[in-house]
Amino acid sequence: MPSLWKTRPRRDRLNDASLALFIVAWLAGLAYSINPGRFGFGHGFEMASIAKNLVERNTFGNPFDPALTGPTAALPPLYPMFLAFLIRVFGWPLPSALIASIGFNAVTAGLMPRLAKAFFQDMRPGLIAGCLWIAAMPMMPQWDISFTVAALALGCVFTSESLRREDGSQWLAVGAGAIGGIVSLLNPVATIVFLLWVGYLILFGRAPAQHAVRYFVTVAAVIGMCNAPWLLRNYRLWHAVVLRTNFGMTVYSSNNDCAAPSLSQSGLNGCYQRTHPIASEAEVQLIRQLGEVEYDRRRTADTVAWVRSHPGRFGQLTGARIVEFWFPDPTLPGARMYLVWAVTLLSVPGMIVMFRHRETVGWLVLAIWLIYPLTYYVVVSADRYRYPILWTSLLPAGYYLAGLWLRWQTMLYKRAGDPVPQAAP
Repeated sequence: MPSLWKTRPRRDRLNDASLALFIVAWLAGLAYSINPGRFGFGHGFEMASIAKNLVERNTFGNPFDPALTGPTAALPPLYPMFLAFLIRVFGWPLPSALIASIGFNAVTAGLMPRLAKAFFQDMRPGLIAGCLWIAAMPMMPQWDISFTVAALALGCVFTSESLRREDGSQWLAVGAGAIGGIVSLLNPVATIVFLLWVGYLILFGRAPAQHAVRYFVTVAAVIGMCNAPWLLRNYRLWHAVVLRTNFGMTVYSSNNDCAAPSLSQSGLNGCYQRTHPIASEAEVQLIRQLGEVEYDRRRTADTVAWVRSHPGRFGQLTGARIVEFWFPDPTLPGARMYLVWAVTLLSVPGMIVMFRHRETVGWLVLAIWLIYPLTYYVVVSADRYRYPILWTSLLPAGYYLAGLWLRWQTMLYKRAGDPVPQAAP
């Protein structure tokens, strides 16, 4: 069977690998979801609270259920709207949201060989990356994580293939921008990753300069158009141009006299409950008094003042959060977080080998690693923050392990005195 598979055309092998990973990821997700009690949609899950409010009051607001704080921009709109749709259709979002989350995790697994093809012109690192993703993939239907990662992976594959084509390129750019718009409405910070990828393709790709620039401008314009209704809604409510209003409340509850590095630790010592509107009546009352935008500004300013007066403690918290971003707290859920640790460690020699082999995509990965986590270094750490860029560690790890596998195979052939076959990507 392996020899038969190797004789198939490369395109067919790529499709076979993608389909196999998709199916295995589906089955693994279904097995993992046998115990639905681990998935929360109650108090403390702001996206679910907004979704229920959309159904009950037809308003995008009140994220801190049962507190009534009014309209909100604390979270991006797309996933709460999706959960609201599920509630309207099915009455309770858990089973359908869980199935959708499993499906999008499977899409990400299936796209890994195609991402590797875009990265390295070789799908083998993607096969390994896909298997690692299946073992570590998030099962958090109460959050947007699975959808955001799948949209990012799809956007990267789509743009890498469409940018090379000049026929119908403007419509392809519109399609790429639409995917980027979906990413931005799911997780605005993840848009940075998407734009860095498109920028990398333009700088290091072979498309004519004029065509590449026109493509990038179109993508950026469509992303802006996708966000325009959300920005207009927020401006009409608060007379301010805002995408989100949760930075102030998050950074304030993360940096204060009682703060701990991680969300779980801050919850255990009671600090999070005293400083965040999800559990603090005083913070809820302040939001009602000031409004969300002014509250966000006030709490951001309070945090800046605290940091200036406590630079040493802020440095300790930030240092711990840098470590915990890359090596998340393994207490919940332990096995998958330890696998994230392993992927992170394997990605380091992977990057070294990539640079030795002059893989220019290594510069993209390095830029993503340097830029994307900056916001998360100054707020309480949580395992879900890492997932939108986990694939940028999975692919270098897969590249390294694929290289080890090829070296081992070559050694076996040489020991047996057989000619070493040329391995096709």
